Amino acid sequence: MDIAPDGVVLSTCARFAALLKKRNIHNFLGTSLLDVFPRLGKTDTPLTPGLFRQGLPGTIDLRVQGPGSKCFIIRWIPTPRYTPAAGGWQLTGLKILAKAFSESTDRRHTFPEMEPSLPESAANLIKQVSDIIVTTDLEDRIIYWNNAAEKFYNIPSHMAIGQSLRQLVHYDYLDTTEDEAYKTLREKGIWEGEASYVSSAGKKSYLICSIRYVRDSNRRITGIMALNRDITEVKLVQQDQQRAEMQLRHYSEQIAGILESITDGFFVLDQHFRVTLWNREAERITRLSAAEILGESIWDKLPELIGTDTWQSFHKAFKKKMTVTFEQYYERTDRWLEMSLYPSDQGVFAYFKEVTLRKKQEALLALEKKVLELNTAKRMNLRALLNYFLKGIQKIFPGMYCCVLTLDEDNLSVRLLSAPGLPAVYAHAIDGLPIGPKAGSSGTAMYRKESVIVPDIATDPLWEEHRDLTLQFGLRACWSIPVINGRDEVLAAFAVYYTTVKSPTEAEMDTFERIANLVAIIIESWKAEEMEEKLLKQELNKQKLIAQAIVDAQEKERAEIGKELHDNINQILSTTKLYLELAKNDNKERMSLINRSAGNIHNAIHEIRNISRSLVPASIGDLGLQDSVADLVESIRTTKAIHVEFYPAGNFDERINDKAKLMLFRIIQEQVNNVLKHSGARNLIIELMLEDAENRIELSITDDGKGFDPGKAGKKGLGLSNIMSRADLFGGTVTIQSAPGRGCKLRVQVPA
Repeated sequence: MDIAPDGVVLSTCARFAALLKKRNIHNFLGTSLLDVFPRLGKTDTPLTPGLFRQGLPGTIDLRVQGPGSKCFIIRWIPTPRYTPAAGGWQLTGLKILAKAFSESTDRRHTFPEMEPSLPESAANLIKQVSDIIVTTDLEDRIIYWNNAAEKFYNIPSHMAIGQSLRQLVHYDYLDTTEDEAYKTLREKGIWEGEASYVSSAGKKSYLICSIRYVRDSNRRITGIMALNRDITEVKLVQQDQQRAEMQLRHYSEQIAGILESITDGFFVLDQHFRVTLWNREAERITRLSAAEILGESIWDKLPELIGTDTWQSFHKAFKKKMTVTFEQYYERTDRWLEMSLYPSDQGVFAYFKEVTLRKKQEALLALEKKVLELNTAKRMNLRALLNYFLKGIQKIFPGMYCCVLTLDEDNLSVRLLSAPGLPAVYAHAIDGLPIGPKAGSSGTAMYRKESVIVPDIATDPLWEEHRDLTLQFGLRACWSIPVINGRDEVLAAFAVYYTTVKSPTEAEMDTFERIANLVAIIIESWKAEEMEEKLLKQELNKQKLIAQAIVDAQEKERAEIGKELHDNINQILSTTKLYLELAKNDNKERMSLINRSAGNIHNAIHEIRNISRSLVPASIGDLGLQDSVADLVESIRTTKAIHVEFYPAGNFDERINDKAKLMLFRIIQEQVNNVLKHSGARNLIIELMLEDAENRIELSITDDGKGFDPGKAGKKGLGLSNIMSRADLFGGTVTIQSAPGRGCKLRVQVPA
């Protein structure tokens, strides 16, 4: 309703017009409000002409008694009008009914309506609502300020009305600015949003704000209404919740970061075995992403585990609420996992890590130990032992096919020693292939004496000559390492094949070299045993030769003794017997025959003494080796058959025992006899000396005879075999330097 400065009614709203019609007031335009309101009811403030000139009160309550109805109140809110044409007032009416004012009433209505059952005090209810209601004119001057506004801003109504709202109250708009808010109001006729307000005491509050235009019945804008609701407590709760959520999110992120930083695989199962957490290490080890397994039953995603130790361990942890630790091999991925289960009320936490390398190393160590035991016991031949070893390796490392190739006696081609995993046709085909700079992996490794790694046989030039054969059997990669002994000699090559293109990792190369080293130990031990057997056989043959030589020497000595006894002493004694028989009957020649017999007996005794001296010289035990050799030399000189000289040096009699002395004396006797019988020499030099630096005794016998070719001369004919046999028994060595026409030098070296 528009009221002129003098109180004349200019226009009205439809509801008020209906009310006037009921009271038979059909034409009120141009009528003074002083006449209209008294005809409708009673006002709480008496209306006088001076009020319109001085200024109307904040509210005018008009009590109306409708026909056949209870009394109700229309609260009129006067708003000064400021128009270029004239001033005046605009009265906005609020019909107060009996029903209590509801805070939930739609804020978009300028004022809510009440039911007709309100008591008389309900006239002031609009000022008691909890929402802050402030109305301004188009110049931003406050024209209405309810109780909630007084309480919230701590500013009485009479001090607020007439003030500039934007100067009196300052807001911080949360998602926009004040200018943007009023711009939206101008464009859309309404702005809604949130703002904060700081009181003079420094208290910060939060508000839900709604700003809209106030319009008259002709839709003309007459002012601006601001409806605010204090949501500080709600906002603080929300902020607390947000902080809690942020803390929880931060905590969750920290937990997630910790879980992701765990080097072990980690996952969580609920009571139904559904996966609720699955970290990155679990993804890497199992090759299952978190996206495809979260929320799913672990047994549905990994059905191959049902019935295994893993399955039983999880059920044990769930049922008995106990920690369970176990190891399990997963054939699908060729991996060993070590897992620890920790039950909780919500399910179970599982930590696991891959221990494949450790388990394979343990298995390899056990295999190596067994192979070394078999190698020591020699219960298998070399080929069978290597087959056992390589089969064990292939079982530990599925997909690896091993073989061992050795060199032929010509050192130019390979011989297959063991290949339990390779196709028999292929193994037979590579047996006997030559080694060289482009002879596949093993042939090249033997030739170069270095490891040869071929990741792809189909493209590597080393396999050019054998590529078709190898690819025919599905072999794509081959690594080979030569087996070399301490003398830098190639014994064999250890090789592994794969059916896929493959390069070795550092761990695989370490394992590869470890296996090759054990193959080298096995082969070298067998080679050493073969050599030992060969040397033992040679030593046995040598001992047989020595024994035979000793027997031959003894037989020779017996034959010579027998010959001396038969041809010399026997003849002397036979002649003596004849002389004695003749002396019995011949008195005339008796004394002469007896004298001859006595001479013969004397000669026989002398010959027997010589034989005894040659067999066991008394001087060896009594006088020592040096004097015994000097006595022998003197007896040779008396025969004047050859000129003999003896040169001893060193106190060797104290460094060797009687048996060694006798051995050296027999060698001197034997060689002197050889010289006298076969050489035709005129001079003979015997040297016997002790070499302290080498801790040995050296015997040298040199003659100037006709000599001979040592390579063609028979050892038995010259008695040299007897000499060598005697020296061998005492660890000595014999060397002969001779040539036709250049004499002979015999050197014997015996440890002191």
